[in-house]
Amino acid sequence: AIWTILFSFPITLVLYRKVCGITNLAALHLAIVFVVLGISADNIFVIWDAWCQSAAYPAISRSKNQRMAYTFRRSSKAILATSSTTAFAFLSNGFSSLMPISAFGFFAFIVVPVNYILQVFYFPAFIILYDNMVKSYEKAFCRGL
Repeated sequence: AIWTILFSFPITLVLYRKVCGITNLAALHLAIVFVVLGISADNIFVIWDAWCQSAAYPAISRSKNQRMAYTFRRSSKAILATSSTTAFAFLSNGFSSLMPISAFGFFAFIVVPVNYILQVFYFPAFIILYDNMVKSYEKAFCRGL
């Protein structure tokens, strides 16, 4: 989960500078780190909760593919709604006449969708890796305690 958050910043910086052509980086841009951490924590919780709920349905509980399909369908729509409203709220700052505020608005408008894409497509893969490789060791360690 932390990697998806961290990777969103360099990807955003490339898009911000190379594609949009904005070179202004101010101290205000550092504030987006806290916003993205908050948004990401919520997104990760929604994905993880959908994964845990999928185990409660007998029709899909035995197949990880079906569970992940359920998780993806359930969580991606909810996360898209919250992320898109946040991104467009930041885009409104992009039309400010003050350059640092405007640059911050465009940067935040880019980082939120990049973070969404990374979390929706990469975090489920980490969930499968955790379920296949780490979960059994975790249970054995907890029994040993």
